[in-house]
Amino acid sequence: MTNSLIAQDVKVTLLPKRARTRIWEIDFLRGICIILMILDHLTMLLGQYFGPVWFGSAMQGDGGAAFCRWCEWFHFSDVRDTLHTLVLFVFFSISGISCTFSRSNIRRGLILACVAMLYTGATYAAESMFGMSGIRVTFGVLHFYAACILFWALIDILCRHNTAAKTAVSVALIVTVACLYYLYTAPADTPKWLAPVFPYVDANGNPPLLYDPGEFSPGDTFNLIPWSAFFFAGTAMAPFLYPRRYSLLPFLDGKWHKPVGFVGKYAIFFYLLHIVVLAAVLMLISYLFITPGDWVLI
Repeated sequence: MTNSLIAQDVKVTLLPKRARTRIWEIDFLRGICIILMILDHLTMLLGQYFGPVWFGSAMQGDGGAAFCRWCEWFHFSDVRDTLHTLVLFVFFSISGISCTFSRSNIRRGLILACVAMLYTGATYAAESMFGMSGIRVTFGVLHFYAACILFWALIDILCRHNTAAKTAVSVALIVTVACLYYLYTAPADTPKWLAPVFPYVDANGNPPLLYDPGEFSPGDTFNLIPWSAFFFAGTAMAPFLYPRRYSLLPFLDGKWHKPVGFVGKYAIFFYLLHIVVLAAVLMLISYLFITPGDWVLI
């Protein structure tokens, strides 16, 4: 009989596996993006809807009128367009990074798709019941994000969870989307069900030939071309930025970022509710103080 090399009185203690914690800077950046989105929509409401009613079509005057004029200018300015693209890149790329951490992207994608459909139904109902034109959302940011998550889940399965293969596919998709955006215009006879794929404005600022952007999804539109390139930029960068899935800036972690991180962690709820809350508050202010008896939007 072979004697054991380990004495019987030796005790082996197994260390518990390190728990995976949320990466604080991802929630923080997502929260910053959501806050900027809320402010952007506030400028839209003040500049295009409430300001003209409160201060006249020309919004003459000082103080509040001047601010509403600035909101109107900002919403159609090149400054806003640049900031909009930058914020979307950050938001969609960190969403792509987050998907590389998840093992349940199919479930997440399907749940989000259901939420997106309910959101579409709500906007259609609001437009029909209250006559609020231009708020209908057929393929907005929730639909876009759900499609990207499900597509990434399919890539993960086909690549058999191979990180190098998934990164290569992500880069190939970025190049393909960029080429289609800058070099291809879908012809007018393209099937209408492909409208969510092709941009509502091409690289030269021209509307698409196959659908009318104002009729398709006037309230919110995020087509897969070109915006999915931002999402897959995140999935391509994730293995290099977070190979161990731990924070890059643990020394900056602390209570100071918790409020913004909270917004980022529950971004979907802020997205779903913010426009309703903003509109309701401005309508109440209008009805009680500025234009008594007039809700403006109803």
